[in-house]
Amino acid sequence: FAALIYQTAWTRQFAFVFGTSELAVATVLAAYMGGLAAGAHFAARLAPRIQRPVRVYASVELGIAAAALLVPLFIDLATRLHAHLFSSTGLLAGEGGLATMLFYLVSSFVILLVPTALMGATLPLLARHAVRTNEEIGTRIGSLYAINTVGAVAGTLLSGFVLLPEIGLRQTVFVAVAGNALVFVLAAFLATSAPLPRSFTEVASRAFPSDRRRWI
Repeated sequence: FAALIYQTAWTRQFAFVFGTSELAVATVLAAYMGGLAAGAHFAARLAPRIQRPVRVYASVELGIAAAALLVPLFIDLATRLHAHLFSSTGLLAGEGGLATMLFYLVSSFVILLVPTALMGATLPLLARHAVRTNEEIGTRIGSLYAINTVGAVAGTLLSGFVLLPEIGLRQTVFVAVAGNALVFVLAAFLATSAPLPRSFTEVASRAFPSDRRRWI
């Protein structure tokens, strides 16, 4: 829910920098999906070694909130850097050729890498806690992903049609930050009583193919 509020709000914020909504949507979406994929990849590799996944998940949620608060600052820095680099060309935001497009793409990836990578890490951490036997992989991860998708749809609709028109851009981001903070508090509380997950070695060996098959 919070992640899609961020994505909607950050797309609007980057549109002010890039000058066109189409370029903002394309670059933010590319950076967003890249960050999510990177975070999920590394979290999945580390998950079998984590003994307290709920506690780590709580820390990740707090990290998302903190990183999200810094995104507007870095967007402002990117705007200033753009003006410094391209002021001599006389081009406005959204104009120009390959150089400005690369600047937008690189800056969006750099700015969004930390929060989106942390977002991508959440599902593998929750799966580490939820899946205890090989038979549970499909139902448990499927349930987590279904809840994740419902929250994403709700966040998109609420931010686009209610929050942004009614309370504005900055306050909309604060709503998502508050959501992450709430999840942090709840997860940190539940982590004290969460049972330790069983060894993931057997489950992982059955769930995932060999290195060669996985590469193919």
